[in-house]
Amino acid sequence: MERFRNFFQSYFHQLGKHFQPREWIGLFVFLLISSTINYLLCETIYFIPLHSADQLYTPLIVSDLMRGEGILHWYLPPSPYFFPDILLMFVLYMGFPFLILPTMYGVIQMGFVSLGLYLLLSSILSKQKSLSFLIWFQTIFTLISLLGDNLGDNPLPLVYFFSNAHHSTGFFFSLFLVSLYYQYQSDPKPSLNQAENRKQNQNLRIHTVVFPFLFFIGFSLLYLSDRFAFCIGILCFIVIRSLEGNQKQWKEISYPKRFYYIGIPIVYLMVLELSFYFLKSKFHIPNSFGFLFNSFQKKTWEEISFLSIHYLYDFAKQFVYQNRSLLGLCFVLGLTYPKFPFRLKRILIVLLPILLVLLVVVGRFTYLHPYPIRYLFPFWFIGILGISWVMTNEMKPIPIPLLLFTLTLWFFILSLLPKPRNSVKETHQSIPNQEVPYDLEKPIRFWSEGKIKPIPIGADGKPYRWITGAFHTP
Repeated sequence: MERFRNFFQSYFHQLGKHFQPREWIGLFVFLLISSTINYLLCETIYFIPLHSADQLYTPLIVSDLMRGEGILHWYLPPSPYFFPDILLMFVLYMGFPFLILPTMYGVIQMGFVSLGLYLLLSSILSKQKSLSFLIWFQTIFTLISLLGDNLGDNPLPLVYFFSNAHHSTGFFFSLFLVSLYYQYQSDPKPSLNQAENRKQNQNLRIHTVVFPFLFFIGFSLLYLSDRFAFCIGILCFIVIRSLEGNQKQWKEISYPKRFYYIGIPIVYLMVLELSFYFLKSKFHIPNSFGFLFNSFQKKTWEEISFLSIHYLYDFAKQFVYQNRSLLGLCFVLGLTYPKFPFRLKRILIVLLPILLVLLVVVGRFTYLHPYPIRYLFPFWFIGILGISWVMTNEMKPIPIPLLLFTLTLWFFILSLLPKPRNSVKETHQSIPNQEVPYDLEKPIRFWSEGKIKPIPIGADGKPYRWITGAFHTP
């Protein structure tokens, strides 16, 4: 216990030295301004998609849980987003009005992303450059959002930065776990002071227990929340890690250790799959891998190849005609890519084919979807990071107060945009039907704050049971 107390005392001591009061003030002012901008974005440009049926799943399931109704009557999606999505929504439910939860979720999520980026960058760059990076990141994100809205993009591709559905929170959390892993792998520099060196060794021994534990538990919870995203994330992580590794070092590892490194992850995945099987039997969770295998069994390799190529071709056509803001982003990405940091270049190269495979596997062969643009969301995120990095390093240094002032100009622009909250609320509260399409079922329950519980009906006129909170009926 004494060791853990010393570890956390040392950690917070280093954190205190990491930030000077002036730097705290600059970061606080940025977070305040960026949170206000993101709040206005959520209430204007992104309001309709953030209050769609899929997005309202998380606040409604938390509401039923907190009201004592439980969640056994829910027909959950294949990826139930238990962690960290529902956990964060639960915390927000305790402190904010119910009808504002989707907006506050987006604001808080972007706040955590900005804070995490700052902590990571400030260990590489100066504090001023780190803050400049965040300002450029927020500026580019806001600019592309406005561009997409003006060009009529459908869907708005950057809405997933604020999303509480489709597990964008899980993607951000996986980045945190990977950064935690690299922090665990990095060796601390030895100190000349014997007492301080002894404390470093003591902290290192605690790191060898705490960090792997957090890494293991975090990825386990992510697996139970979204298995597809977990598999893609782990694959990407393994590829990047193997590219950074030394082939000679791997050859020098003994065969028992190789078996350990390969066998332990396999056993780990089997245990997680058994745990997920228990959840499926307890709750109403579809078997996504079962759907995928059944789809593949009915097709030959020639058919799979043909359908995959044509699906990507059709997707590319929709991308060109429906998301012109992303074409602009890709153009800027191509111009600035040579100046990206080496590791960021590698991540983009590895990430794109993995995301395209996920796009085809899920959108074409598991759950038929003509245009699931959300699966490319990590690529846009990394791309905006790279562009922000280039702008921070290539532009002449601009005083931080002036950069912060430029952010405040977005207040006036966003305040001129229509705010649909009241009209959307009145529309859904006035629908008297007891049987409604799936797209209306969750919005009606949400805007009535659970007072109205219509039965979702599918296109065939029969009760619709997938991803709903409908109580079981004969």
